[in-house]
Amino acid sequence: MFNLIKSLFSAPLLPSADIPPPAREDAPRIFARLFSGDDGQKVLSYLRMTVNARVAGPEAEESALRYYDGQRGLLQTINGLIEQGKN
Repeated sequence: MFNLIKSLFSAPLLPSADIPPPAREDAPRIFARLFSGDDGQKVLSYLRMTVNARVAGPEAEESALRYYDGQRGLLQTINGLIEQGKN
């Protein structure tokens, strides 16, 4: 059972297509273009609704708070790249 779980988490999330990651200076333009259409705006709206609206109660463990904060940080990174790419 452990090997099954280990294999699931060690596999890449997406199949490798031998596509190199973009250069840092190209990322803002790519993000702005990706999220500029209707579907991109819907995705951003959904992420904002699900990530920013989540409230942890007083019984929340530190690990959950860190997880939520990481999600918010990623969403802010995406928003920041989009804004940079618009300029």
